[in-house]
Amino acid sequence: MRHYWVIAKLLITVLATLLLLVHMQPVGHLADAAAPTALAGGELAGMRIQMIADATAALLGMLAAAVLSVFKPRGVTLQGRRRQREQNSLPR
Repeated sequence: MRHYWVIAKLLITVLATLLLLVHMQPVGHLADAAAPTALAGGELAGMRIQMIADATAALLGMLAAAVLSVFKPRGVTLQGRRRQREQNSLPR
């Protein structure tokens, strides 16, 4: 992990994965909602909004990780600087 973008991408990916896992939890509630008289219209609308918001947030996180993969910003971590110094000090 020499660059900051690698750490940022890892964190974004982990957070987006956790968000998607949490997003999958209300599956039991959706099965109950399939019954014609199970939920009132307002409850179902709230679940729809929550699912759309969770999926959108996870999608934006994955897009941010993809952008970091393509446009690798500069910035070296302390470990990366140390390795660069070690490589520059080696005799050729």
